[in-house]
Amino acid sequence: MIIVVAAGCFAPNPTRKPQDLGGEHVSFTTSDGVLLRGHLYGNGSTGVILAHMYPADQSDWTDFAQVLAAHGYQALTFDFRGFTESQGTSGTEYAGTDLLAAYQFMRPRVSRIFIAGASLGAEAAILVAAREDVAGIICISAPTSFGGLVVTESIRHVRAPILFVTSAADPLVGGQPEILYRLAQAPKSIEVYPGSAHGTAILFGPHGAELQALMLRFIAATQPPVNPELP
Repeated sequence: MIIVVAAGCFAPNPTRKPQDLGGEHVSFTTSDGVLLRGHLYGNGSTGVILAHMYPADQSDWTDFAQVLAAHGYQALTFDFRGFTESQGTSGTEYAGTDLLAAYQFMRPRVSRIFIAGASLGAEAAILVAAREDVAGIICISAPTSFGGLVVTESIRHVRAPILFVTSAADPLVGGQPEILYRLAQAPKSIEVYPGSAHGTAILFGPHGAELQALMLRFIAATQPPVNPELP
């Protein structure tokens, strides 16, 4: 079963080497001492952390990170432990720990943080958002449990706005994003695209442009209002 899931999760994204990803090469260390590496794009005061699915890597998010930078945001992609540029042994059960390290890296650099995650990355986003101050999270093809993580309780503790995204015929999470949507207590919305694409594979399919636009609208809509100038 694990082999089937792993194969099905892999997104048909363009094959790119680390040196082709652009941005600023950055690194940070997890609470248990694992060195993770990523790429930082843009220099806006609002940060967006992009968490990849299993068994893909951060390059799935490169194109959208560059789009975010062009829209004035600061975007961070990174590899979970054991993947491509990061050190350590792959352990999906540590995805929340790894994403928390990315959050702590970004926290002093920006005034607000959004997290977008696909599949395993969406689980990690829920775990971090249940504990930390985030402006909003985007959960693409989020499973209720996978890789040693269970998020059905954590989703109840997220207070920031949540955008759920899934495909109607996704065989890997069939109905699980809708379960999490119902459990969520925060302001929430859900978008269900036709087809069976899973996770960031949606970005490389016929609904990719729609999904990019949807995520940009979600981030823009949850920006704080501008205070009028005092007389």
